[in-house]
Order: sequence, then C-alpha cells, then structure tokens
Amino acid sequence: MPPTLRSSITYPLPEARREPSQKQPASHQIQALGELRTWFSTPAEARGGILVLPTGGGKTFTAQRFLTTLPLSQGQKVIWLAHTHHLLDQASHGFGRVNLTGGYEVGHVQGSRQQVTLRTVSGTPGHGNVSQITGNDDLLIITLQSLFNALKDGRQRGLNAFLKAARADGLTVIFDECHHAPAPSYQKLIAALRLAVPNLSLLGLTATPDYSDEKKKGWLKKLFPQGILFQVSPQRLMAQRILSRPRIEEALTLVEPELDETEFRAWTSTHRDVPEKVVRHLAQNAGRNALIVQRYVENRERYGRTIIFADRWYQCDALVTLLRDQGVRADAIYTHQDADPGTPEARNARTRDENAEVLERFRAGELDVIVNIRMLTEGTDVPGVQTVFLTRQTTSRILLTQMIGRALRGPQFGGTAETNVVAFIDQWKQHVNWARWDDLVEGDTAEGTSSARERLNVQYLSGDLVSRLARELNSGEVRDVPFLSLLPVGWYSVSFDAAVEDDGTEAQQDDVETVRQLIPVFDQDLGGYQALFKEVTLDSIESFADLIVTPEEKQQVADWLGRHFPQGERLTRLDQDLMAVLRHAAINGVWPTMTAFEARDLHDVDALAKKLAFDQALGMVQINQILRTEYAREDRLWQTLYPTYTLLKQQFDHSVNQRLNDVSGAPVSPELGRSGEPPLQSEVPSEVKAAVRQRDDWCLCCHRAGADLQVDHIRPLYLGGTHALENLQLLCAECNQAKGTAVMNFRVSQSQGLEPSAKPVPLRAFSGDVRNSDDLERYLRRAVNLHFGCAAAGSAVIRQRGKYLRRWSLILHHGNPPAGLKPLLKKVVDEVNSFRRLERVVQVENIDIYTP
Repeated sequence: MPPTLRSSITYPLPEARREPSQKQPASHQIQALGELRTWFSTPAEARGGILVLPTGGGKTFTAQRFLTTLPLSQGQKVIWLAHTHHLLDQASHGFGRVNLTGGYEVGHVQGSRQQVTLRTVSGTPGHGNVSQITGNDDLLIITLQSLFNALKDGRQRGLNAFLKAARADGLTVIFDECHHAPAPSYQKLIAALRLAVPNLSLLGLTATPDYSDEKKKGWLKKLFPQGILFQVSPQRLMAQRILSRPRIEEALTLVEPELDETEFRAWTSTHRDVPEKVVRHLAQNAGRNALIVQRYVENRERYGRTIIFADRWYQCDALVTLLRDQGVRADAIYTHQDADPGTPEARNARTRDENAEVLERFRAGELDVIVNIRMLTEGTDVPGVQTVFLTRQTTSRILLTQMIGRALRGPQFGGTAETNVVAFIDQWKQHVNWARWDDLVEGDTAEGTSSARERLNVQYLSGDLVSRLARELNSGEVRDVPFLSLLPVGWYSVSFDAAVEDDGTEAQQDDVETVRQLIPVFDQDLGGYQALFKEVTLDSIESFADLIVTPEEKQQVADWLGRHFPQGERLTRLDQDLMAVLRHAAINGVWPTMTAFEARDLHDVDALAKKLAFDQALGMVQINQILRTEYAREDRLWQTLYPTYTLLKQQFDHSVNQRLNDVSGAPVSPELGRSGEPPLQSEVPSEVKAAVRQRDDWCLCCHRAGADLQVDHIRPLYLGGTHALENLQLLCAECNQAKGTAVMNFRVSQSQGLEPSAKPVPLRAFSGDVRNSDDLERYLRRAVNLHFGCAAAGSAVIRQRGKYLRRWSLILHHGNPPAGLKPLLKKVVDEVNSFRRLERVVQVENIDIYTP
C-alpha cells in the first residue's frame, strides 16, 4: 500500500540502504537502464533524451531506478514533472517502500548522502504548496502548471534557493508524458529551467513519441537533442509474455445520469472529470451496483481474480456485500469516506493496517475480488489479476491509463496472457468527450491501424449521437427532422492539451488533461468550416494553443459562429466543437482533415421506412421480419447505432408515422520516512472562518456588507501564508478577485512598511448604479485601497446634487503618500463618466485629495 499523501517525506538513507527494494527490472528495463547510464555519463552541450515504453511497460519504475542509482547517488537534485496529480501520486509512492513488506526504492541511493527529502507539490488538497519548497529538498515532484506559474511569478524564495543549489550540485529533470512537450507553455518551462540550471539533464517518458507534423518533431528535437534513447513495442513485450494482451468489453447499464443542461454546460467548460453530483448518483444506484455484481457472477470462471475500481466508500461496501451474498470471496480497500465530507476537519475512515490485511489476502489467493477507490492505480504491485472492472466512464486519459495498466502484467510476472477490461457504460443524454482506450490498447499492427480507427469512429457515433436520438424517441420527445440529418457527414479528429479549470469550489488543482475528440460535421456546418479555414490564418490563432482559453478567444469563436454557421439545434455544442478545432490547429500547425462517414446513406431509417411501408406497402409482420434481418446484417452498423432491436423499431415506426401525418408530405507513510511539515489545507477551518466574520463586519477593502463575503488570506497560501487569524480578512468577491495573489492588508490603514505588490492591480469596470452614492463610494474606495495595498481611503464625499456635484473629495489616512494617485483617479472619473453620459447624469470633473 502506498503512503498517505503528504507535503514532504524525509528518508534516512543508512536505514533504507539496509532494506533496499528487491524489485528486479525486466529484460527490457535492464536494456533501458544501460542506455540511460551511457547517456547520463556522455558529455553534451544540452542533454535531453526520451525513454519510450508502452502502457504497463514500467516507465515510472525504470526512471526511478535510474534516478536512485545515478543522479541521486551523485548528489544531484531531481525535479519530476507531470500533468496531473494522479501521476504525481504514482511517482511519489514509487520512491518509498514497495508493498508494505518490501524494501525501499531510495535504498539504492549510494554516495555520501545521509537522507533524501521528497516533496510533492500541486494545487490538489493533500499535496504541498509551492511556498513550502526549500533549498534543502532533494526530489521535487510537481505539476507543470505549478512550476511554470512559480517560475513566471519569480517571488518563490524557496524554489529560487532549490534552483540555486541545483546549479551547484547538478539537476536531472524527468518529464512524464513528454510527448506533450511541444505545447508552448511547456517549451517556455523547459527554457526557464535551462536558464536557471544550464547543465541540467532532461529525460522524457512516453508511450507515444511520434508526431505526424514537422513542427512538433522540430520542437521535440530541440528539447530532447539526443532523441529516443530506448524504445520497445507492446507487441514485443506481449510476445515475451511480459505484458498481457487486454480484451475490452463494454457493459451497458441503461442508467441515465442526472445532469441538466445548465450543469452540463458549466462542467464541460472546466475539463474536469465527472461532476460530484453524478458520481454520487451512480455510486448510490442500487440497481446499477447489482448489475455490476451480476456481470461478475455470470462470468466468474472467465473473470477470475478481479480488481473493481469504484468511486465512493459506500459503493465499495455495497459491492462487497452483494458479492459475498453470491458466494464470492470479496473485500474492499479505501481511505476517504467521502470526497466532500462536509467540513475541512473530516478524517479518513479505514486504517492502513485494515487495508494492508485485505491486500495481502488478495495476493495470497484468499480473495477473488478486491474493490477499491483508485488506490491500486498508484503503482501497487498486485500480481495474478485476470480482470479489471471500470465501474464508470472517465474523461481523464491519465486515470484510464493507470486503471488499465493494473491489468497488463504478463505471465513472466505472475499475470496472464490475456486480461479482461470490463467498462460499464451509462446512457448519457449529452455528448461527453470520454477518454477512450483504442489507442492505449495496441494490437498487432502488421495489417495497419485502420480497424482500430474505424472502431473508434463507430463507438463515437453510437455513444454520443444516435443513441441520444433513440433515448429522445423513447421519451416521446423526438424532433420532427429527417433522420439522416442527425448523422454527420464525417468528423474531424482533434487533440490538444487543456488546463483543468476551477469549478468554483475552494479545492484547487492544476491538472492538465489531453483532450482527444472526434468533432462531428453535419450537412449544414460543412460549408462554415470550409469558409473559416480559408479566412483564418494559422499564425493569427497561435494564442489558442495555450492551456487556458481567454474570454477574448471565446468571443472570437462566437463572432465566427455568427458569421459562418447557420443557427439551429444540434446534438453537440457547436461553439465547443469549433473551439476544439481551433485549439488543435493552433498547437499542431495544421487544420484537421475530415474523415467521411461513407456508410451514412446506408443507415437512413426514413428511406428504409419509405421503401418498406409505402413503396412496397408491406404488412406489419413482413416489415418486422425484414427489419430484424436488416438489424442482424454484419455489413451494417445497426447494432452499433442501436444497442437493441426495439430502439431501431421505435425509430422506424416514428418515421412511418411522420410520413402518415404529413398532410403536405493515502494510507500512512513508510516506517522509515519522517514526515515533514503537513500539507497546507486550501480551506480555512470552520471555527477560524467564524472568528473572522465576527471580527470583520464588512469588506475591509470597499466596505460592502452582506452574508456572501469571503475569507481572504492577506499573504496568500501560494506565497507561504497561513490560516492564522491575523493573516485573514473579510472581502467581497469583487475585491478578492481583483487582489489575486498579491500581498495586501486591508486591516491596516498605512501603506508605509508594507510589502509592495508584485504588479499593479488594474482598475475594474464600474458595475453599480451611477446615481447611487454608496455604489460610487465603494468603487472609489476599492480602486484607492487596491492601489496602496491597505485600507488607505479614510472617507469620501460624493454628492449627487448641489454646487459640489461635479467635484468629489477623498481623504487619505496618514502614511499613504498621494504622489502617483492622480492618474488612477482620472481613470476612475473617466470610467464613471462613461456611464453617467449614457444615463444623462451630470459628469464628474475632478476628485480632490486630502491628507492629514
């Protein structure tokens, strides 16, 4: 079992060396380590290379054994870069103790080092904050977003100390999933690291190193000048019985997740995994859990020893109970009782010893099924697995890869030649960009890859387009449009990296997901895409390659939609489809090409209804027989487009009726690891929040009152701030958002002696009532106080009538020099007057400043 997530762990090396990991590299890993040793010891002006191993081939372990035996043994520092917190967890756990009873991977570190301090940093709760990095850290495991933002900001003293020490001691950087490296943000990150530590060694890890376009190949060569250092194919590892050959099965649940269109739109803009509301609904669905158990029981002999990936502790318990009722030897391992238990003080439910005992019973063959909440994705060694159950779909390609990877141990390492991967598919109303396994599970490529590509296209049509039409028909809400218009004429295949954006909760993360999507192209939109590709140059959309889409880019997409595409309903959101096409073109340097749906006309239900019911005037019995024969044809996609014959028949009947009616026609840490400081909790404890609200009656910046005020950190967590009462203040949402990560203390009225803000806060647009003196005073107070970084504005006199109507007065507290304030006040006047002109209100001429 891996250790509980912590901000830092320090391993005493003398003890760890007496208990090193006994895990032996496979033959291909031994070859890889030999090539890495040669590369690391060969002088080079810029050292950068790539290790290519397929999913399940042990990239993480190979890189960790390389780090412990070479860079760390030579006294170097290490940075491990990854895109998501899932990959950080996997890397962090791999350096500690293997499977509770095994040795420590850091036990292979030789030389004069007496300890190794490992720090895991991201925006995910349970990980460390960037501000906690120190120059004494040895191994920094961090998301690319966290490191990129910190280097760009430049104010992190601990990170600067770490890089300064690395410049003297040496630095090796591991870039996990490095095939993303040509993205602009990653290019800038690597360039910044090389500027800080010119002689660093950069090792990329990937399963898919190839790019079809020369632009990306050029950037890969620039970042990794030594190219691919070692590569092995999945076919070779399967032939050597090192990897198992996965066999994918899809199990339809017929359960419809509860998510309305408003919630769906809010979710899809964040690139996060399935919303918490839906996860709870699926995890608590008794019928769905019974179906999962039934699937195992009916195929018990074939599935054998099985890992089930669930979502919540109560789902684990429910599945275990149902399995035991059927005579299956089953148990569960998990830590958290709830993803959102209600308060920041909620604790874990199961102990480490309980989970360890269950895992050992599974290894010993005393259990047939082990149910877990993704704890077994983090590198835990579980031999003898014959089947993996994925109890719900995920949008995270990383998570899907890790879960499937648990099934890929071949016979040489206690696994099987073939492994079952059973994926449970729910009936979503909306089009969702699910992570697919088609390019994760590579088969024999001797006859090309066309079959895998076709399978992906068919699945896309089934899950996201035609099945939605069938569900609408079943609910009696079918739209009266030609059936063929609901099938695309083709699709664009796109891929790009996107930041997992905040969903409005206090829990933050800085994951990056790879979006791989098939964009359907319908008759009415084909001309719009073609016109856009002619009008827009690739150079003009370079900003769309960034990880986060800006409001300006969203507005540009809306403008192009209005200019080139007709209005009307579609089965997918056209604005998101167009945005995906633009982001793909920006990062790949080429517009996607359309793949035609060649069999489209062969699946026109309306034409089939006209032929059988009207042209041939057949009776119901004859139609039913012919339609069943048509549904069973192997050269048609009916069974893919419609999971059951009944759904096809319903659509056929609807088409007939339309024509008739047409009158016009973490477990705990390793024993040797000494925990460093605990991770900073992103949420302020409940009792501390209450104390702040009791102390501060209103927004200390603009003086807005109300129940929706927010508790803000004077010195943000990002810069090492704490949840101490003296570091907290009450702000409204607008002031809090404008302050950002700046250090500003509105509990004091003097700016003298305060830490200056890193950059000026821009004046925000006026959003109040220009006739309301309170709104105007709050706007003025906010602008002035954000300028000084404290509660500098003493009082303001804003009149709406009388001889001083055109002149306002501002009194500053002592200790706030007015020099430099006049340009800001002029901007305030101009902004307010722009609204007063529209409202036909007398304009303001000047704001007079008074100081004590």
